[in-house]
This record gives sequence, C-alpha cells and structure tokens, in this order.
Amino acid sequence: MFHNKSQKTSKEIIHFLNEVKYKDLNSNDCEQLLKVFLTPAEIDAISQRVQIVDLISKGVAQREISEKLGVGIATVTRGSRMLQENPDLLKRVFPREEETH
Repeated sequence: MFHNKSQKTSKEIIHFLNEVKYKDLNSNDCEQLLKVFLTPAEIDAISQRVQIVDLISKGVAQREISEKLGVGIATVTRGSRMLQENPDLLKRVFPREEETH
C-alpha cells in the first residue's frame, strides 16, 4: 500500500515539474520555488547527490569524490549504484566527459 502511494506521489511531482517547465521562470524564480517546497537540508542533499553522480559519470574515483565533497564512501557508493541501476537514463543527463567531445 505504501508503494502505491509513493508511485502516485512521484507521478504528481513529475506532473508538477512538467507544468513548471512551461512557465516563464528565471533562475531566481526557480531557486525561490525550490525553497518553497524543500528545506535547506533537502536542497543540500539533492545538490550533493547530483554532484556525486556527475563526478562518478566523469570517472572520478569514489575515494576522491568522498574527500572532495566531505561525504562517506557509502554515500558515494549509493550514487554509483544509481548509475549502475539506471545507466541509460543517467548517461543522457550526465554524459561522460569523453562522450561530450
């Protein structure tokens, strides 16, 4: 039952994001919108996850990412697992450095 609620919630968020992308929002508007829905800690966590996946996709070593971002190896490993579980999708969003040249 919890799983279905989670799926419904994800779909609602995706629907909302699709609606928002067609609004005439500048960078400041987008930042304010994030602050309406997310706490500073949640924004930091999402930013950190994006950085981790981006660095992993560029071939940066997990230990180096851990040290650079000040996070534990387990956190970086979770990002690595996200790449392994969703390689095609994440490669479209985070192309490897050699693929962008």
